[in-house]
Amino acid sequence: MVPVKIQCGCGQQYEFEVEPLAGRMPGPVACPVCGADGTEAGNEALAHKAAVRAMTPTLRVGVASPASTAVPRRPAGPLPGQTDRTQATVQARAKVSWGESKVDVMGYLRGQGLSQQETAELVDELFRERAAEIRGRGIRNLLCGIMLICVPIVAVCFFMFAGYIEVKTLLVTIIVGFIGLWLVIKGVGMLLSPNSEKGDVADQ
Repeated sequence: MVPVKIQCGCGQQYEFEVEPLAGRMPGPVACPVCGADGTEAGNEALAHKAAVRAMTPTLRVGVASPASTAVPRRPAGPLPGQTDRTQATVQARAKVSWGESKVDVMGYLRGQGLSQQETAELVDELFRERAAEIRGRGIRNLLCGIMLICVPIVAVCFFMFAGYIEVKTLLVTIIVGFIGLWLVIKGVGMLLSPNSEKGDVADQ
């Protein structure tokens, strides 16, 4: 049995073992999440493993020369099932925006062939971008909240000037003011602690 690992275009990784048939997949395989066909990616993975085995030198008893023990270099470019760095960065940025944890994002990037250092630097940069975007949305919530808080204040001033009060209208403006207060509290939290905000940035 040969272990095969596939990276689907939707970002899901899945692994299984097969008995190759003439060096190819014995049957079709699909992504367990989106259902996309992964048979061709599986064939590429099997072909890559076969090529690596063919390149691996046979060990002999005794003192081996440096040439005979040299480890074959990894082929240039991504392995089957992997994307290039640009696409991996785009996908990782989307994962960070959706609210996935650092561990999950780092695991995805490592699965795409990035080194530990590259992964750590890229993840830190992406989470800084997320924090900056959350702070921007926090400022927007804060300003909107302040304006909504002013609504019942303006209404009270108007009724005092007019000499009468419409109770229903006043109650509506008070509700609007409470909504504004909630936005102010939320905006302050997003400004002071953006990394504590969970979920998709677009929903903040």
